[in-house]
Amino acid sequence: MLINKKSPHGGDIYTNAVRLDFSANINPAGMPDAVKQALHHAVENCGNYPDPYCTELRRKIAEYERLPESCILCGNGAAEMIYAYAFSLPKEKPALIVSPTFCEYEQALAAAGIAAEHYLLRETDGFRLTEAFLQLDFTKYNAVYLCSPNNPTGITVDPMILHAIAKTGVRLFCDFCFLDLTETPEKYEIPALLETYPNITILRAFTKSYAMAGVRLGYAMSRNTEFLAAMSAKTQCWNVSALAQAAGIAALGCTDWLTESVRKISAERRHLTEELTHLGIRVYPGEANYLLLYADADLYGKLMERGIMVRDCSNYIGLSAGFVRIAVRTREENDALLTALKEVLK
Repeated sequence: MLINKKSPHGGDIYTNAVRLDFSANINPAGMPDAVKQALHHAVENCGNYPDPYCTELRRKIAEYERLPESCILCGNGAAEMIYAYAFSLPKEKPALIVSPTFCEYEQALAAAGIAAEHYLLRETDGFRLTEAFLQLDFTKYNAVYLCSPNNPTGITVDPMILHAIAKTGVRLFCDFCFLDLTETPEKYEIPALLETYPNITILRAFTKSYAMAGVRLGYAMSRNTEFLAAMSAKTQCWNVSALAQAAGIAALGCTDWLTESVRKISAERRHLTEELTHLGIRVYPGEANYLLLYADADLYGKLMERGIMVRDCSNYIGLSAGFVRIAVRTREENDALLTALKEVLK
């Protein structure tokens, strides 16, 4: 829990008067019924310690990802895996973070006593990672952090660039937590990627895709099983609750549900992009269930006055006042946001 510190993330509906939350990038379809039922039934087993090996969950993830079970490490949300990874890195060199991006990478590195440097994506490139990145001397870093699709831009990394970075041999941390919410989740061919590059660790989570943020379940994947073991040593024995394990197993049986929800999200993202552009708001072409916006106005403050919370992105390294991120919600919710924005921008 946080003590004497403001949460740097979206989704804080507990200290704000929120009617509509666009600050957290959660699947607007909500939690699948099968997951809700699994959570309900799992309560009966909560008198026992959870399986410390996540046996059935690990097996199901391995089937889903088409990888050996030995390549899977489960954790208490993706955040725990981020910290376990940082604490498993050597401390002699700094890590390089492609920014703007998720702040927990740097916070985990700081907790582990590792310096962080930032490679700033340029707005003139549409916040896309370009081949110019490949000119860096990666031997200077103990790891490179990439998020694809990136948070908060929603833009994916070109697979050719990702392969080129991996070929240098640098440790590469790839956060793919939002990949299943894009229209091209297969673009990286994960089994082949990991087989080719044992220096890659991939992060995934159930949080966003299956609306399980409150359950806390994520996992890391790598062919470097010794490094996964080192990460495991940085976690506690029962880090994945019985409820989370049951929910994850059920979620992995909901792939058709996820495909349909992504179809709806994609349609709504296009609708929002078109309407926001008509309002004179700069919209960056995100590929997931959220969009980065810029307007020369206090969108965050004005919308909060109307009970609508968006993610103020001014605290992201590489961004400034005027940038906000919005989740893609249902048509009714999205239109309510658009109506409020029309009032704000009069």
